[in-house]
Amino acid sequence: MAQRNRRDVLRNTAAAIGTAATAGLAGCSGVLGSGTTVSVSSKRFAEQKILGNMALEALKANTDLSTEDKTGLGGSVQNFKALQNAEVDAYWEYTGTAWYTEPPKHEKTINDPEKLYQKVKQEFKNEHGLIFLDRAPLNNTFVLMVNPDWAEKTGVRTLSDFAEYVNEGNTDFQMAYTAEFINRSDGWKGVASHYSFEDKLTDLKSNIKQVGIGLTYQIVGKGEAQVGLGFNTNPNIPKYDLVVLEDDKQFFPVYNPAPLIQQKTLESNPEIEEALNPIPPKLTTEAIRGLNKQVSIDKKDPQTVAKSFLSSNGLI
Repeated sequence: MAQRNRRDVLRNTAAAIGTAATAGLAGCSGVLGSGTTVSVSSKRFAEQKILGNMALEALKANTDLSTEDKTGLGGSVQNFKALQNAEVDAYWEYTGTAWYTEPPKHEKTINDPEKLYQKVKQEFKNEHGLIFLDRAPLNNTFVLMVNPDWAEKTGVRTLSDFAEYVNEGNTDFQMAYTAEFINRSDGWKGVASHYSFEDKLTDLKSNIKQVGIGLTYQIVGKGEAQVGLGFNTNPNIPKYDLVVLEDDKQFFPVYNPAPLIQQKTLESNPEIEEALNPIPPKLTTEAIRGLNKQVSIDKKDPQTVAKSFLSSNGLI
């Protein structure tokens, strides 16, 4: 009964707002519960499939819209182009990806999450006719993570701690990084410059193992290296009890996900916003790590995981 009441409220609100809205959307076949189909895509990795399925389940439970599942469509470029071309109606995009890799691309780093969100929100509306809904607090950015025993031994918990430790002459530990991270100016060299330990890069160079990022978690977790590069929401971080070093001087870009919607779709179906905006505030980094673990490590179905999360949080 509670679910039905919520659906009724959303539909009635949408009807009041969208009475004057027109039909004829690319990717949709009607308006306001009268045959309208909203297609939701995603990128191919576990986190994106979970987010895409959250959108689908919330729309199915809380609106009368029909949905089309296009999760796992492809990478960032494929999803963005599909949305631009009205081949899909929505997918979750990261603020950092929108700012740095999608047109118009930017090189300037904006570390403040809300400022970055507002910038991409305005830009995508003005230049692409695409609307960002509310952003989630989870941040799927690069992180330096360390072996828990090493963290306990050294007391290193932040990147400033790491810089201080290295500058004191402690350079006899092993690191596991990708070749790209080592060579990029906004990677390892950028971290060293930002945290003022670039004078120690030569001393540290011989201690770096070049490995694929997928292997780093296990290597650091087993103590074969003490420090490694990872993604902040990867489920292997809790699996191996790794310690993520706090980026206390904000070097790495922010990657908060938010639903990105065709403006025309949203204008004709405003209940989409009412159905999806309650989801992002629940998506903390800790929460998404747990969900990613269920899919990537425990091999559960993304739809099942997404639906269970929404239900347990009273969102469907």
